[in-house]
Amino acid sequence: MEFIRQYLLSKNIPIDDKHWEEFTRKNIRTEYKKKDIILKVGEVENYLSFVETGTARLFFEKENKDLTIRFVFNYQYLTAYDSFTQRTPSRCNVEALTDMVVWRVHYDDLQELYRTHTVGNLIGRLTVEALYVEKLNREFSFLSDTAEERYLKLMKEQPDLFQKIPLKHIASYMGITPQALSRIRKRIC
Repeated sequence: MEFIRQYLLSKNIPIDDKHWEEFTRKNIRTEYKKKDIILKVGEVENYLSFVETGTARLFFEKENKDLTIRFVFNYQYLTAYDSFTQRTPSRCNVEALTDMVVWRVHYDDLQELYRTHTVGNLIGRLTVEALYVEKLNREFSFLSDTAEERYLKLMKEQPDLFQKIPLKHIASYMGITPQALSRIRKRIC
């Protein structure tokens, strides 16, 4: 879990050895295989996970189509956050797109860390801020950018995305059909 500690330090979150030890005891290393469904619609999300290696997506089905909400990569949080915080059934599925290693902390353990340590509250606040900014940027992009501009941003921000993820999932994430994505790629290349 040292990579998590380095990540926290890079975000200016001071964590002493005692608190780090308590935090690590509450985390569970979990492995998933490609195509594993980590969480299904209707289940309550019980874990806040941090990805060590691998890629996942959050999606739901509508009119027999998968609609991708979010991709998650190395060193990012993986959770159906509304379900996790509100203790309500998830509105989305979470699927491993590659083999994955994640570190998971259970909701109850995280609440205990929040109650007993200021650093736990700081980690929680920064997690929410990061997820919110990501969501807000995506909304702005949908409202202000063309599909081609969204594609170019995605290429810049996640250049290896197109080697890891099927184009149908990328198109779904971008809010376009696979055919439209194919046309955009032909125009640009």
